[in-house]
Amino acid sequence: MRLQELIETTEEDRGLISLSSSIADALRQYEGDSEETSPDYDPDYDPEIYGDRGEIDEPITVGRIGDFLDTPFEVLNNITIELQSNFGLRKRKSNVNTPDRGPLTGIIKGMWDGNTSSIVLNKDYIGTNSIRSTIAHELRHALDDYKSEFQANKEKGRYSIPKKKEHRKAKDEDDMTPYHAEPGEINSRFIQVLHDLVPVIKRAVKLPPENVNSSIMNAFKKSLEDHNIAYLFPEKERSRDYKRLIKRAMDFIQKELAHVQSTQTK
Repeated sequence: MRLQELIETTEEDRGLISLSSSIADALRQYEGDSEETSPDYDPDYDPEIYGDRGEIDEPITVGRIGDFLDTPFEVLNNITIELQSNFGLRKRKSNVNTPDRGPLTGIIKGMWDGNTSSIVLNKDYIGTNSIRSTIAHELRHALDDYKSEFQANKEKGRYSIPKKKEHRKAKDEDDMTPYHAEPGEINSRFIQVLHDLVPVIKRAVKLPPENVNSSIMNAFKKSLEDHNIAYLFPEKERSRDYKRLIKRAMDFIQKELAHVQSTQTK
């Protein structure tokens, strides 16, 4: 999705998804470092009742991305990767964002902290398939910040205000629409949609040719729903922003299909 002057490219999307997988692979050495006493296992843990958990919430610093990986984005080389408990993440997120900008309860799998140029990941999800998608999401936030001179994730900025007026105010305390409809948040969740399509495309090329497109498009539509994007555009193609997302997906699918097909013919 176009965020004012921010224009994403298919090469950028594919590069971020590839980088997210490389980072996830590099983090496997930290898998299992969590303890059963971690508040991660109790997402509704209340420190005012039970007290702080102290050292267990201290982040583990993995290092700067450019120090342990070759990346397609030089601007992301200096971003630090950290691991932290769910409780620690919630505390940290409350210091970075206001309560109406994203969930501060339940499970938080990751966050982009522009104040420290850090991507902080929930250490209990290292080694899971979902962590790759989470990393891609946070990398998109980070890259958008750098491209916009740190305006993309600014509170009450043009990238954090939903374009539709009806999306700017929550209907009740459980309504996440104002957060879901932020242009910057749509952009980061959309790369998760594209991330979901990578294994789908690999499987689809093995199907009869007449079934390839329908298989991919069915998965694409489901992923739009899973990542809370589809419901924001009930008018579908009548929305210019929705049409941009579709075009971006089609470009991604075509290039990913061509890539998979070329590797299978070698």
